[in-house]
Amino acid sequence: MRRALSIVTAAAAAVATTAMLAGSAHADPAEPDPADNPVVAYAQENPRDFIGINALAEKEFGQSVEFTVSDVDGPVDARTADALSNLGAAGFPEFAPFAVPTNAFSVVGYWLPSAGRGATYMGTWDFRDDYVNGSAPDDFASIMFDWSSSCLILTSTTYNSYYYDGERTTDSTMYLKDGGIGGSPIVGLRDATSGFKLNVDHGHMSASVLRKPGCSAQQFGAQFAYEHNQDGGSALSVSASFLGGLSVGYSGGPDAMQKSTTPGYLQF
Repeated sequence: MRRALSIVTAAAAAVATTAMLAGSAHADPAEPDPADNPVVAYAQENPRDFIGINALAEKEFGQSVEFTVSDVDGPVDARTADALSNLGAAGFPEFAPFAVPTNAFSVVGYWLPSAGRGATYMGTWDFRDDYVNGSAPDDFASIMFDWSSSCLILTSTTYNSYYYDGERTTDSTMYLKDGGIGGSPIVGLRDATSGFKLNVDHGHMSASVLRKPGCSAQQFGAQFAYEHNQDGGSALSVSASFLGGLSVGYSGGPDAMQKSTTPGYLQF
């Protein structure tokens, strides 16, 4: 599998002391690079293996991962996240013609622990394999950090999308809509179908942050949202913020469905 596409923000560049190497930015030479974190590396390749990610986090850092799942209030453990995220794949729900079914997809978000002042948040989505409807306007996804303490710097954003069979579609499908200087990077997804396959069937978006020097260790929050639409129109505006959520303005009135997680927190 090819390396995930990584974008380094201008905010991180302002404090960077080491040049960008092989698609990763070093925000502070004293801080571990997220790319060297085995938990982050495994999650980038296997973002929906919640049980495996949690087991590796416990092994490397002695810390369990908490997962937040769409349509579920509050964090759950790895096994519960795995079970809940697959519920929508069973059966065919009743829905009006042309509407996006409520269980067309699910989203899961989680923090990945690390050493030092940095951490990575991962957001994932997964459509039912029997749901094949991709058309204009573009879909959008965002990780929204709690920026209220003014103690975080966004250092990088990474994303990937796939067909249901695992074939990578990122290069022709995904783009960085907003770099997230205000704490909420947004990606666009040019969803489409080919050979009865949806090119954004599943995927992930992650963002790494660094606690600023001089700020004490504290709990930081983040959440993930994905909005899918179909059957015409165009996106006029897209914005996102922590607790305010992902907001997309349309012309043409396409059918849309947004799934989001509740906020998740990590102390670092």
